[in-house]
Amino acid sequence: MFKSIKITILLSALLTMSAAWAAPYSVLWWDSTPTYGSQAADPLRQEMSDYLTNYNGGGVYNSTYVSSEVPGTLAVELNNNSYDVIVFDATSGSQKFDAADLAAVQNHYATKSNLLLDGSLYIRSINYNATTDFPGPNSALGGLTINEINQLAVRGGGIMIGTDHNCCQVDANQILGSVVPGAMFSGYTIPSTDGVFYGGDLLNDEVAIAAVDVFNHWDSVPSQAIAETGDFVDFFGNNITLYSQVDVADKPGGGPRFSYISSSWQPGDGETDIDDDTPGGDSNNPGAIPEPSTTALLFAGLVLIGLRMRQHS
Repeated sequence: MFKSIKITILLSALLTMSAAWAAPYSVLWWDSTPTYGSQAADPLRQEMSDYLTNYNGGGVYNSTYVSSEVPGTLAVELNNNSYDVIVFDATSGSQKFDAADLAAVQNHYATKSNLLLDGSLYIRSINYNATTDFPGPNSALGGLTINEINQLAVRGGGIMIGTDHNCCQVDANQILGSVVPGAMFSGYTIPSTDGVFYGGDLLNDEVAIAAVDVFNHWDSVPSQAIAETGDFVDFFGNNITLYSQVDVADKPGGGPRFSYISSSWQPGDGETDIDDDTPGGDSNNPGAIPEPSTTALLFAGLVLIGLRMRQHS
């Protein structure tokens, strides 16, 4: 009888673990970017958030889109709701956040401290040309977005900050500076084919995408920001290193390379040329953290139950 009760308890706990793991990652897509006429209209920005929610038929991510340029509204949202990942779609030449907002961001970062900085997010879904029609050439921009969010989510959550060139980085740098003082987006770049993606985090995590599709998109609107890299001390006094995920030299190439996307974790080994047309790039370098499947969890649980039964038989 007691053995049966123990097995029932173990199965119940296992099913609870599986259900928790299967729950969608919660994402807040916070859009503080002005519409710039109709170029960055809210429906275009929301399209990226909705793409996350609808990915793979739904159930992987649950993304909430909020458009607000009013200081103080972010604090209200974060004081009432918690999220695994916050995306700051932040391309403005003026401040959009107040002290309460930044304190709320710090509270989120206190338990979900992974960072991803993307100096190319603004042009991903705008009224400009065929390559800025999200999800982009061969859906590569949709895949890039999924891979970015997934890397943050499976690492325990965090913050993604996306922006554009130095006309419009004020709100992005408000957020970044609140958690990593001294770090900032900067610059205005003109991409050449002299560049590489490192590892497989961006090209071959959840979705295999071709580097050249991303490059063609960037090349069609040459205005990427330089994402910060290097060693810093965060708001809580912890050492943090920001690593480049993709480095690109300005045209015509041959000069210094600048990071377009950086992260608080080091990408895997291997490099993929920025004009490589192979989906996934270097196939030996998948995304850094595989996600345990529900099946694997169930199998592990059944093994545990078997061991417990043998111990008490």
